[in-house]
Amino acid sequence: MKLNVNLMFFNNWKTGFFSLCSLAVLFISSCDIINPEEEIPAYIRIESVDLKTYPGEGSDDHAITDIWLSVDSEFLGVYPLPATIPLLEKGEHLISLQAGIKDNGINSTPDIYPFYAPFEVTVNLEEDVVKDLSPVFEYYENVQFSFIEEFEGTGQIFQEIRIGDPEYEIGLSTQAENIFEGDHSGVVRLDTGNNVIEIGTLSRYQDLGDNGYQTYLEVNYKSDVPVFFGLIGYENIGSLGGTSLYEGGFLQSTSWNKIYFNLAKPVLTAGYEEYQVGFQAYIPEQDGILTLDSAKVFLDNIKLVHF
Repeated sequence: MKLNVNLMFFNNWKTGFFSLCSLAVLFISSCDIINPEEEIPAYIRIESVDLKTYPGEGSDDHAITDIWLSVDSEFLGVYPLPATIPLLEKGEHLISLQAGIKDNGINSTPDIYPFYAPFEVTVNLEEDVVKDLSPVFEYYENVQFSFIEEFEGTGQIFQEIRIGDPEYEIGLSTQAENIFEGDHSGVVRLDTGNNVIEIGTLSRYQDLGDNGYQTYLEVNYKSDVPVFFGLIGYENIGSLGGTSLYEGGFLQSTSWNKIYFNLAKPVLTAGYEEYQVGFQAYIPEQDGILTLDSAKVFLDNIKLVHF
């Protein structure tokens, strides 16, 4: 009787032991399924980008801040520059990079600049290997430049004084610290006797909405005061007056910057027959008193760009 009890205990223990072993194996296997071994990525690294321009396209200065990445036509994300980007793909793949800007200079409105063609290259991606890329962007071949104002001579494009003293026309800066590139930059002067000025282009433009309403104004600037840029719309060709459509601008800045003004909305919604490009600068007031006795706005490389 005692032997049978011991034998039963042994058999029960053996069965329980093997059951525990089986459960352990199942647990380990399930862990492998739930937490599989992580794949080691390949990397691409982009420290900076360049813009290449050709005759008739103006300055090669740019304000590309982000890269919009696609691999084999599959969009993967937006990456601020400089960027080191992990990729799980291996072997040869088509890397497509699109130039990202801050629309109207606002950090919360990143967008692809529609006039820079993508930079594309085939890269052999290898596990745990960093491949350095140096993208050089170019304008699309079918981009139209209605004007490029570089302030390098007479016959300036911005000549119509709409608000302010006509004697306060745009001048040419000669001091090196106030020239962005070339021999001159444009300068607008304000003072207590002329603390607001609005200037429009001498020409008007009728073809801004012909191809998808993608219209931008590129501007290099530094300024003592706030400035608004935009369009001046006319209901009929050759009509007088005009309506100012200023939705973008910049604040004062002691260093040179570049901004891309998106003019698509006023072109799309206003529906005028023709437009001037214009800007308005002013000395701010505080408690009814001008904050400055005099101010200057420096401008360069103004491009009106569309398809």
